[in-house]
Amino acid sequence: MNRIDGLDRLDGLSGPNDLKEICRRPIDRLIPHRAPMILIDEACGMEGDSFLAKVRITPASPFFTGGGVPAWVGLEYMAQTVAAYSGALGLTKGGEVKVGMLLGTREYAAQVPMFAAGAELEVLARLDIFQENGVSSVHCRIRVPGGGIVAQAQITVIDVPDIRKFLGERST
Repeated sequence: MNRIDGLDRLDGLSGPNDLKEICRRPIDRLIPHRAPMILIDEACGMEGDSFLAKVRITPASPFFTGGGVPAWVGLEYMAQTVAAYSGALGLTKGGEVKVGMLLGTREYAAQVPMFAAGAELEVLARLDIFQENGVSSVHCRIRVPGGGIVAQAQITVIDVPDIRKFLGERST
């Protein structure tokens, strides 16, 4: 079985409502972001309260400079992985991908100053706390296969069913 930190990769998954099919969709079908701000490359697996995504660092990667991507961008990799998890959950329940917001982070720690060109990062998001008001606390880690964890954080996010209402705007 092919696993990372207790999470089966996509080839080992089975689940209700065509979960394997949903996770195989292009990433822009799982998150509300659009190019050029889609920073994660693919969904690799989902099991229970965890979701795994992959990021390939190339000269075409957003924020690429000086041979890589600054490690602070890892926070957005984490947030987009959480968005993909939320999107996949919504789709498995017959819903749609909804907008969410990153509310904050605690203890973002990167062990490297930059994610180097050619690196394939695995971003794991594990839901720790979910509240009925849509606020969640998620533990996230970024690792390089064979190289260990290179960044981690606890992030707080909120699912927003109606972004216009949430922001106090009028629908047109």
